Amino acid sequence: MIIADIAVAPLRPYKGEEEMYKVVDACIEIIQNSGLNYEIGAMSTTVEGEFDEVFEIIKKAHKLPFELGCERVITTVRIDEKFGGLTINEKLKNHRQV
Repeated sequence: MIIADIAVAPLRPYKGEEEMYKVVDACIEIIQNSGLNYEIGAMSTTVEGEFDEVFEIIKKAHKLPFELGCERVITTVRIDEKFGGLTINEKLKNHRQV
């Protein structure tokens, strides 16, 4: 089990932020429909799952903006992997408010 922090930044052509966020929302929808555990943050979405499952989601989320008319996309990914696995809740156990 790994955790991946994913931020998809669709670039041009856009007339405004609202249009750009429609593409970001479509990328988040891929994650939501994946069946994997996830948390949406202010600047990225964290996904938890098996290595290949998570990387397939990253690939789909990165490629989707091109299907929606983007000419350029920058996707930032950070992976946290621990021998024996790692979950979002384990990683945040000392920082969650009860």
